[in-house]
Amino acid sequence: MYKVFIKNKVILFTNNQTKLTSKFNSFLQLNFFEKDAMSFVTNLLLAKNKIEGIIVCVDDVEGAFNEFKASFKLIAAAGGVVKNNDNKTLFIYRLDKWDLPKGKVEKDEKIDEAAIREVEEECAVTRLEIIKPLKDTYHIYTMGEELVLKQTYWFEMKTEFDGKLIPQTEEGIEEVRWMSDEEVNTIVLANTYASISDFLVSNILVEKL
Repeated sequence: MYKVFIKNKVILFTNNQTKLTSKFNSFLQLNFFEKDAMSFVTNLLLAKNKIEGIIVCVDDVEGAFNEFKASFKLIAAAGGVVKNNDNKTLFIYRLDKWDLPKGKVEKDEKIDEAAIREVEEECAVTRLEIIKPLKDTYHIYTMGEELVLKQTYWFEMKTEFDGKLIPQTEEGIEEVRWMSDEEVNTIVLANTYASISDFLVSNILVEKL
């Protein structure tokens, strides 16, 4: 299954919608996907209506998603879910939202190296070690008048760093903080992006909300 977020709405590509319909108060199901349908899908979710999601239920999930993805300018980013010795997770506060440290992959840069570099630059955390890759996330946003699709590659990381956290203010980051799972539940999930909320519940929190 693939999830693509547009603000607080989502497009799901799946071959089994049975367990998904309960997640939405209002949704549209498509049993096909062609390139010509891309504008219809994105315009519908960008419009001010009550539809919360579109479920694309097809046998060839990979093919449908690749057809969808090929319609956009694709931007690659990389970031980390970083744990310290107290099993707390690293978060940044930017644009009035809690977020995970991440940033664009530079030309000819390896994905894992970009993830470590972005965490170091945004939070001043060192001695980072990648444990394993996590599932990518996707979200659509507007760049000028163009819709772009950002694919973010995530890695589980650990560090023994216990120094001062320094936010990269030139990137608009106001605060960097280590958060316990309880704080993620009560503070972060109350004020973060839909894609990050979904990702956190799947990868960090013990109890699925």
